[in-house]
Amino acid sequence: MTAPPGVASEPASELATELASELASALRDFLGAHAEPVVPAGDGGQVWSRLCGELGLAGLLVPESHGGLGFGPAELVAVAAELGRAVVGGPFVPGAVAAASALSTLDGDCAGELLARIAGGRRSPVFVHMPLAAARRVTAESTVDGSVTLTGSVGPVLAAPPPAPLLVAADLGGTPVLVLVEGGAELTELPSLDLSRPAWRVVFDGTPARVLAGGDRAAGAVRRAEVATWIALGAECVGVAGHALELTVEHAKTRRQFGRPIGAFQAVQHKLADLTVTLEVARSAADYVVRCGGDERSAHTLAVKASEAAVTITTEAVQLHGGIGFTWEYPAHVLLRRAHAAAALAGTPDQHRRALFALLDER
Repeated sequence: MTAPPGVASEPASELATELASELASALRDFLGAHAEPVVPAGDGGQVWSRLCGELGLAGLLVPESHGGLGFGPAELVAVAAELGRAVVGGPFVPGAVAAASALSTLDGDCAGELLARIAGGRRSPVFVHMPLAAARRVTAESTVDGSVTLTGSVGPVLAAPPPAPLLVAADLGGTPVLVLVEGGAELTELPSLDLSRPAWRVVFDGTPARVLAGGDRAAGAVRRAEVATWIALGAECVGVAGHALELTVEHAKTRRQFGRPIGAFQAVQHKLADLTVTLEVARSAADYVVRCGGDERSAHTLAVKASEAAVTITTEAVQLHGGIGFTWEYPAHVLLRRAHAAAALAGTPDQHRRALFALLDER
């Protein structure tokens, strides 16, 4: 049986995991020097631009032959966790992860040109359709001149505002296709808990598109994009959860009540111990992804464990911070909003469990 699709076909070597650790350390240092501990709303795009220009993160998964770094799941997990920890915005997930993963499976000049755009961080395409998170399907119709038009809507999705090109998974008469839309789509910004990374509703109404792949090739490209997206969002959740727990432990050491730090009280200690175990389970799921080479089964596992951990830990962090934790701009609350947004975009834990059980039944 062939391996399930993922961001790499082989488990990461010890050298790769060591490189991923060094990359995470460098990224944390960079964000510590050039960004707030938790990036404020509206500043994420500026930070992302610097990350592209100075560290080349837009090309993280782009093959070296197209100007990228050519990294795999170990580096993806490391980078996504650090970006989640700092709540960095920008089109990392839909562009550098999803679009790059889909295009890397295709041949042809167009795919190569788009990959080079992503690696260069310039007007790069973003992937706008993730079936586990998407509410509606998009259909394609052939025209007399051989091109296609799209009808339908999808959302909420992460996407860059126009004029960014859009990679869209659509249905053409029962056949899956992957198409490129370079204009004509209507994007409406949706209300979002995570102000650092807006969500959009994308509407197609006879929108012209260019077919990049069809049939099994399109389905394989879309599945690889989905798997990479689940891994990235799951790793983000691990970073968010870790940072939230760090803030809470520090708060428990310094916040005094009844003449003692609140961390001296047994109820708080037990709660922090439980949250630590929850975080370690999520981190183990991230390690599992790396050791499995980023395959689909491990991606579903990470999506479940990491999203549940992030939501649980950030919720408890807000509670343990007391009144200040409920302040909209406070880091604990910002992390709470990113946790909920990332978990929703990745798909619900029940959806991933059902998909995982289906994969296990195929064995």
